[in-house]
Amino acid sequence: MARIHPVKFLQHLPSRIRVFMATRRLERANRKAGQEPMLEIDTSLKVAVLLLTWKRPELLKKALETLAIQTYSNFTLFISNANTEIVDRVNSEVQPFTDKMDINVIHTSNERKGFRRFDLSKELHKEGYDTILFIDDDVLFSARHVEIALSQYEPNSYKSWWAWRLNGKPYKRPEDRTRVESKGERVDYCGTGVSIVDISIFSHEELFDHPPDGLHIEDLWLSYFADHVLGWKLEYLDLPHVILGGGDDFALYLRIQDQPTNKETFVEGLRQRGWKV
Repeated sequence: MARIHPVKFLQHLPSRIRVFMATRRLERANRKAGQEPMLEIDTSLKVAVLLLTWKRPELLKKALETLAIQTYSNFTLFISNANTEIVDRVNSEVQPFTDKMDINVIHTSNERKGFRRFDLSKELHKEGYDTILFIDDDVLFSARHVEIALSQYEPNSYKSWWAWRLNGKPYKRPEDRTRVESKGERVDYCGTGVSIVDISIFSHEELFDHPPDGLHIEDLWLSYFADHVLGWKLEYLDLPHVILGGGDDFALYLRIQDQPTNKETFVEGLRQRGWKV
């Protein structure tokens, strides 16, 4: 009987089974996290972690539980809630963790969409933070997430687990872009949802002079600004045990794909500005 390669076998499993198996591996890794040797980190860095939540309060508790057991805990957690209807619930979920972490909760409207990352990061840069980790509320991650991300941090860089090469083609068909999953490869575009960035990028006022119809496409704008305007490094962030959600009714890419301004049209606009991707 022919043997089936284990990776190819897993790729052909239904997505719900793959997520189940990945979640079990994540749980086992978290139980062993404290037994691993600590990676080399610049402990002088003032670190912020920004968790964005919107319409998914049921996932907030899980994220808080994982952040509370991080192997590197010298960070300040900022939670940006853009749903005014669940303020009390968010505060209730956060309260049990306030004696375990330094937590700040910010309640806003969703008018600024993903760009509220930028607004808060700009203020945090003024307060002396050196780097910021972005985590979306639909992401499951490990107890070593902050430690491993910081071990790969470099000044003047923007690194993401969700990294892509656009291959000079329209941002329309999945086959026109390539997922980057190893360090050292060319990266054109970093997703913000699982990323780490030198927070000084948010001190540039030009970053906030974005196309008015691009509020929901902040990841492409940040990638363009870091790469084309500042000449910073874009790189794959090598993180184990990340499980990306985003397939529900609130997934941003589903909400914008049929809009007049979507990622395809936005990429073309950035290419007209001179971005070579």
